[in-house]
Amino acid sequence: MFYGRPIEGWPYEKIKSVFGDVDHYVYNEAHTPLIVADDDLSGTFTFFNTIEDSKNIEKLMPQDFGETWLNYIIEDKTIFWWGGLGRSTEHTAYIRLKQGLKAPHSGSIKTNGCAVAEQIGAQIFIDAFAMMCPNDPEKTRHFIKQAAEVSHDGIAVESACFIGALEALAFGERDINKLLDEALRYSKSDKMNEIMSNVREECLKNTDWRIVREWLDKRYGYNLYPGNCHVVPNLSLILSSLILGGDSFQKAMNIVVSSGWDTDCNGANLGCINGIRLGLSEINKEFDFRKPIADRFYNISSDGGSCVTDAVIQTRRIVFQHNRLVSLQNNKKGNRFAFEFEGSLQGFCECPVLGGSSITNGNTSGYGDGILIAACQGGTTSASTPTMWDPKDYQGNYCLIGSPILYSGQTVCAKVKNIVGEPKARLYVVYYDFNDNQKVEFGSTVKITEECSLQWRIPDLGGMTISRLGIQCLADEPDKSSQVLLMSVNWDGAPESFEIKGSLRNYDITGFNMQMNGFTSSAKQFSFDSCKTFTVSNIEKNGIVTTGTAEWKDYTVASELTPGIHDRFGLVARAKGHRRYYGAVLWGSNRLGIIKKVGEAETLLASTEYIYEINKSIALSFSCIGSQLTVSVDEKTILQVNDDEYSCGGAGYLIDCGTCLADGFNINGK
Repeated sequence: MFYGRPIEGWPYEKIKSVFGDVDHYVYNEAHTPLIVADDDLSGTFTFFNTIEDSKNIEKLMPQDFGETWLNYIIEDKTIFWWGGLGRSTEHTAYIRLKQGLKAPHSGSIKTNGCAVAEQIGAQIFIDAFAMMCPNDPEKTRHFIKQAAEVSHDGIAVESACFIGALEALAFGERDINKLLDEALRYSKSDKMNEIMSNVREECLKNTDWRIVREWLDKRYGYNLYPGNCHVVPNLSLILSSLILGGDSFQKAMNIVVSSGWDTDCNGANLGCINGIRLGLSEINKEFDFRKPIADRFYNISSDGGSCVTDAVIQTRRIVFQHNRLVSLQNNKKGNRFAFEFEGSLQGFCECPVLGGSSITNGNTSGYGDGILIAACQGGTTSASTPTMWDPKDYQGNYCLIGSPILYSGQTVCAKVKNIVGEPKARLYVVYYDFNDNQKVEFGSTVKITEECSLQWRIPDLGGMTISRLGIQCLADEPDKSSQVLLMSVNWDGAPESFEIKGSLRNYDITGFNMQMNGFTSSAKQFSFDSCKTFTVSNIEKNGIVTTGTAEWKDYTVASELTPGIHDRFGLVARAKGHRRYYGAVLWGSNRLGIIKKVGEAETLLASTEYIYEINKSIALSFSCIGSQLTVSVDEKTILQVNDDEYSCGGAGYLIDCGTCLADGFNINGK
């Protein structure tokens, strides 16, 4: 995806004129970041949440995928190009869903017309479903069809199913012609079969990809189809690039990206097919596709704690759900960073703040899974990984929002092995201060002998946002070098204590600082206040603001709330998305209750009379410990109930049709 992303939308002739063949990452020449927010990745791994959130995978329907859209998408912000009703397929489908139209009607040709329903989007979100069903194209087709029909119809859905079948079959078949023949058995579209036949015939006649590209433009070019990114031109290009690229991962990628049209989507689908078909070792055979990315990407959704992620974490998700699907019982949660795949880095690189040397995985050189970190005589070297999105990665096409994955008050545990010399090591975090200057906080220095563990409870940083987690290797002796292997890193549960207090208004920064940006908001207005900490306001129901991750389990969230005009306001906990959470809410000037939100359905678990006034503050806390949910005011228990629907998730605020001020934000984990 990142290979073609910098030149997405460039005309073919411009790509040819500027680069000739695109044979490397061209983000520098295109003046863009390499790692950016993008719909291809965010849609793929957000819509996969449907599988995780379902209690019965086999019975999933398009409506379930539609609910995933409503839960994890923040209107006008996350995942999509929000290009307008009748112009952007996904935006149009989202509006239909919001209006109450269920999938598949939300994406049908009957509802939205061919021009909208047959654009490319269906096939760019399907890779995870295919990888969940290796060697099972029929089951792959089932899941992809249910997911695709939320927003698409016709040849767009059939194309998505065909690409998915290719990916599923690629686990067991390397030969391209056999792979295409087998995948066609699962096509239910005469148009799809015709395109495949014509492309194969042309590729047999002409092995020069530029000649084939000219033929594609005349036979299946954009000018022949309505809309701005129709599926047929891009499908035909993926197929021709697969055939002409042969068993060279790089050649196929060069062809598909150099050919223009939807460069990032096409590169992602083709890269997935060939990555499965050819294997991990073949990806870097001719060009190092992996090292610049270091596995990392952004997954932008209302579940802000899932924003900063990497290929290893997402692979584990897919494997977990595959095992669940086939009733395997070997699903175990491991360390967040374990580097278990060949060459995997999970975002670790030479630290951009403290400096360092080139980072490699020890499993490529016989040292075992882990990050090798070497320090020269008497020196230090540092390796770190992002824990929050980097504002330098912002590019205007797609919104970049999300919450940190690591907070002060959490305990980090790392397993480290001595490789060379007599090294010492220490953990550290890089965080943003109030003015968004990056600061460093170090843990204790430990001498590394054999294998040992580093454990560090991150101290109070004043509620500031942590941007990176790192480890530093120190070679104290001037005549000796040192080297360590970072084998694993983990933290779990909510922070023991995390507190933000005071006004976050910063007159030296235009807009929000990174402390404010640590919250993910679907409320229309979420901002600082000159006296209080936050202003939360929404013109509709269910304005939600959250921070935290799925690892937050038992904790108490507390804040002093001052309601303005409103229908309802309060705190949320154990949120995964913005329509799956528990809430402690007040309404009507005299009611306090505990609610459970499950998509459209909302259950009032308990309520009691509680008199309050507009513009007068309420010290509210909401505790979720095991199945016990407790609401307190001024540290006095007011309401308590038991429910076990949700066991973990982020915390924050709720506002319905109005405004609420919030002073301070406190998390206390148990």
